[in-house]
Amino acid sequence: MLIEPLQTTLSIASALAAIYTLPGSWALARWSWAARRAAISQSAAESNANIIILIPAHNEAATLPRTLPPILALAEQDGRCTVVVICDNCSDASADIARQLGANALVRHNETARGKGHALAYAFQTLPDRPWYLIVDADSRLDPPFLSVLRQKISSNPAAVQTRYEPDCAAEDPLADLKQWALHAFNVDRQRGRANLGESVSLLGNGFAVSSATLAKVPYQAGSNVEDFEYQLRLQAANLKISWLEDVAVHGEMPYGQSESTQRARWEGGRIAMLRQFFGYFSRQLLRGNRSAWPALQELLLLPLSWHALLLALACLGGVISTGLGLLGVVILLAHVTQALFALPTRQRRGALLGLPRYLLWKLTQLPAILRGRAKNSPWLRSQRQAERSNTL
Repeated sequence: MLIEPLQTTLSIASALAAIYTLPGSWALARWSWAARRAAISQSAAESNANIIILIPAHNEAATLPRTLPPILALAEQDGRCTVVVICDNCSDASADIARQLGANALVRHNETARGKGHALAYAFQTLPDRPWYLIVDADSRLDPPFLSVLRQKISSNPAAVQTRYEPDCAAEDPLADLKQWALHAFNVDRQRGRANLGESVSLLGNGFAVSSATLAKVPYQAGSNVEDFEYQLRLQAANLKISWLEDVAVHGEMPYGQSESTQRARWEGGRIAMLRQFFGYFSRQLLRGNRSAWPALQELLLLPLSWHALLLALACLGGVISTGLGLLGVVILLAHVTQALFALPTRQRRGALLGLPRYLLWKLTQLPAILRGRAKNSPWLRSQRQAERSNTL
């Protein structure tokens, strides 16, 4: 008696999974195909615009002595950059250390509005107006020619620029190779494909530049746990394009252990919250004939690949049509991740594949925290830095 209702429920769930994954699978197919060739920028004259390098910092006393000197050296060599550390709700000596090293320190205290998005909004409102702002995380480093190449890019007056974001994984991280694999797919291949298709790319939260003209059109109001994605969607809603710069990279620390759990819950839960907040708007825009809303909808609907794969597996358990769509999505997904895998050095591929089962099991255990993170008022929690971890050993 119970078999028939269960079969009906499974068929409905499979059909819904097949329908939901269609936009994401289509996006992965397009982006992967277009990413087969690198998006290399054309040489251009360097812009002489003044740039403020903003470094959001919350209790970064252990990290700033390593991060700031190379960035300050590049800024001094450039001659038209100011480095400002946003000391946000700090209870340590971050501001003093920033000043001692030669940077400017912008101190902010607001316990009710915490997080990187609020810190950046405060900086944009408080600092003197400059043509361009470059945001760099407090645990990051820049390629030596970064500012020179960025100046060539901004000479064409884009609304915003996202540079290539490469992970710096800790040597003791057992999943370091797998993270290199996953982040190449997300941070490079998807961005490259979208750029080659003429689409706006994603903001990745680190190594992105935004013009004061853009901030005047779309003020930085992104207080969620995924402030970069939120502001990206606001720019897309205003039909402003984020350009891609692959020629140089910002390198940022990748957390692991409990810090990774904290960051993953914040990021994936926050993206679910953005789906809930922006899906209706972009759907209405698409129905009104605004084709530029379609790329934003595709990205909103594309879940992290582990969850996308689970939905595809569910689709394959349904009827003929659901199974067919699910299998097609699986083929596209495999092509996408294989392309990213072969972009890695040969020595890293085996480690990446061996780490996959462990990572998928770990992701399943993170589901409750991710669902808690989707709440609009979920607290912002900072990830532990490698320098702090070393000091506690």
